[in-house]
Amino acid sequence: MKKTFFASCITLVLAAFLFASCKKEAPYMNDAIITGVDARTCVCCGGLMITFNGATTPYTGDFRLIENEGAVGITDKDRFPVYVKVDWKEDRSTICNHILITRIARR
Repeated sequence: MKKTFFASCITLVLAAFLFASCKKEAPYMNDAIITGVDARTCVCCGGLMITFNGATTPYTGDFRLIENEGAVGITDKDRFPVYVKVDWKEDRSTICNHILITRIARR
């Protein structure tokens, strides 16, 4: 009786650890490329430039500007282009057509 109870407890504890440690991370929305820092001087300029269509050259293609660039962890000291996976959303608080990065990881 004691052996069966002990074996059942050990099995239950191991199963609990197994299920608690196996968490799948949700896939990212897009693969993207951060092409550099926007050095233009206009009202809606500045920040990091990001593209979702594979362009690696700054200011080319359909690029967007990242509003919360400090939260991304990439600075002008990084070597561009930086290949990333991102979740993002439109920044509707301004008229500048920026995006907010909600989750990011380097590829």
